[in-house]
Amino acid sequence: MITSVPRLIAILVAALPAVLLSGPTGASDRMSFMPLDPDSFDDSRNGVVRLMCVDGGNGHSYLSRAVLLDVTGTEDSHDVLLTARHGVIGTAGPRECRVYGQDVETGRIADMVIAPQDPLEDNEFGEDWAILRTAGRLPDDIARLQAAGAGSGDQGRLTMVNRVTDNRACHVEDLADWEDARLIVHHCPARPGLSGSPMVTLIKGVPHVVGLHVGQYIILQDDGRRLGVARRLSDDFLDTLVAYIEPDSASSAVP
Repeated sequence: MITSVPRLIAILVAALPAVLLSGPTGASDRMSFMPLDPDSFDDSRNGVVRLMCVDGGNGHSYLSRAVLLDVTGTEDSHDVLLTARHGVIGTAGPRECRVYGQDVETGRIADMVIAPQDPLEDNEFGEDWAILRTAGRLPDDIARLQAAGAGSGDQGRLTMVNRVTDNRACHVEDLADWEDARLIVHHCPARPGLSGSPMVTLIKGVPHVVGLHVGQYIILQDDGRRLGVARRLSDDFLDTLVAYIEPDSASSAVP
C-alpha cells in the first residue's frame, strides 16, 4: 500500500507517557528508541508470523505479517496478535486468515477488532491496525513479545522484525509539515507483504513492540525517495488493545 505526499522536513511532536502492556506494568517518561542487539533480534524474530488471508469478495489471497503478544498464559486457549488492518479486511469485510510460522500452518484467526474508519480521514495509514484472536493457542516455540505505548515525541532508532535475518537498525525520520502523531516515519527496508511487521525497541534490555509497519510514502519532490510508515501503539489503538486483553491478564495497564 503506497501513497504519495509532498516533501516533508520535521515532525511536530507532543509527548505521551509510555505504557507497558505485559509483565510488570507502569508508565515511563518519553522514550528514546533503542534498536535490538543481535541476541535480542534472534530471540524476537520468531514472534512474527505470516498471515495468509482469503478475500471472500474476489477470491484472492493476501500475505501480511503479525506479531504475537505476551498477554496470555499457557492455560489460555487462544493468543493475541497485532497486524495491519488492510491485510485482514477486504471488499466483503473480514477475510478468512490462517497463521503460518516458519514453514507450516500453525493456526487460524477466530475473531478480530479493527480500527474504526472515518470517511473524512485523509491518511490511509492513520487507522491501519487490527487486533486478532486465534482459535486455539499457537505453538509454544513461537516467541511472544511485550508491548509498550509509544508517544509522538519518541525518537531514536528501531528494529523492524519480520522473520528475515536483516537486523539493521533504522532511524525514525524527522519530517517537516508532519501533523499526524499516530505515525512513525522510518528508514527500515520494506516491501509488499511485510505490512504488520512490528517496530521493536529495547526497554531495560527487553524487546517491546511500539508500532506496526503499514506501508510507504513516496516523496515525489525528492527523486521518489521512499520512507516506511508505522502506526504507533498509541491513542485509540492502545486503548482498544488494553480493553481487549484485560480479560486475559491478571494485571491491567496503567493509563
